[in-house]
Amino acid sequence: MKTLILVNGIPASGKSSVAKVIADYFSYPVLSIDEIKEPFMVQFADVIDRPLNRKLGYAAYESMFNIVQSSPPETVFIMDAWFGFRDKSVLEGYLKKIGEVSVLEVWVKASPSLVAERYKNRCHCRVKGHPGEEYIPELILLAERAQPMCLGKLYTFEQNISGSYDELISWVKENNQRN
Repeated sequence: MKTLILVNGIPASGKSSVAKVIADYFSYPVLSIDEIKEPFMVQFADVIDRPLNRKLGYAAYESMFNIVQSSPPETVFIMDAWFGFRDKSVLEGYLKKIGEVSVLEVWVKASPSLVAERYKNRCHCRVKGHPGEEYIPELILLAERAQPMCLGKLYTFEQNISGSYDELISWVKENNQRN
């Protein structure tokens, strides 16, 4: 059985940092939606708008699951994405397609104000094609209502109260059958 550690949260919640901590500790590979789609965004930088960005995100999302599906049994992957950008049924379909899979979800939760601050601070250094500062009001609303996928064991990492990486690592150890 394969194991997926879904590091889930809205944009600018801190998913990539959390995924890196887990990956560094356990030496698990990370599949990041941004790392898959951004090379394509660079190639099409002059024509990337929000709809094309979304389509590239859909393709990157599917690529992540194709990689997992074709990987050997017993593989553990960390998947870094905002899984709520698609309907939950899409994620359920990909998980079903993989077959036997154990799912651990790390929900990276951050307040609307923290997400807005982080997003604003990184707008100038992101690959062209990501939404700019005009996205922040939408992101604030998203931060108020976003929820985890709850398709496996769940751990909530609270960014606003300086979530404990030691507690997170202990939780992964306790709940991952590969340890």
